[in-house]
Amino acid sequence: MTTVTETLPALRARRLDRVSPPNRAARVVVALLMLAAGGALLAVNTSFRAVEAVVATWLLSPFVEGQRAAIGEHYLVWTPTGDLIALQITVECTALLIGLPLTVVAAVILAFTRVRWSRLFGGLAAMWGIVFAVNMLRLVLIGWATQTWGLDPGYKVSHVFVGSLVGVLGYVVGLVVMLLIIGVRAPQRRNTRRPRA
Repeated sequence: MTTVTETLPALRARRLDRVSPPNRAARVVVALLMLAAGGALLAVNTSFRAVEAVVATWLLSPFVEGQRAAIGEHYLVWTPTGDLIALQITVECTALLIGLPLTVVAAVILAFTRVRWSRLFGGLAAMWGIVFAVNMLRLVLIGWATQTWGLDPGYKVSHVFVGSLVGVLGYVVGLVVMLLIIGVRAPQRRNTRRPRA
């Protein structure tokens, strides 16, 4: 049996020392820039939601008859009764709601671990791609259900139940894929017992 004679704080300090001070400073600066970029996206969230509305309109066009162009953060669908309604992408319905908190997680991982830069940004890009794609799937599903079955039950069921389920699954998949690409693992337990005399 192997024993470790160093204390746990000494082991942790030695492990953290493997990142040179300039590299650690660069990691903290880039993590702060990631947080600032997230804040900037939050500040222009109306424009981001408008882009989401345009993409949702484009994706809906094969399934929706007489598709109209998006207006701001609204995309338009016809109901079975022939009414044209605008579905608004609110702050609660945007990919930013899920993507930004996961970006904060990635920034913390970058600042306080030794993860490789390429893995972190690869995981971050994959997460954003998944979150955006899943949110588009959710918005298209809501638009299609509203056109097919109307506001009640189409919109209500697709928005509240199915859309929420798709959103939660997208969040989980985005988080898991990001962490797998980054390579985050649970810390390995070390035997810190001292030999008995």
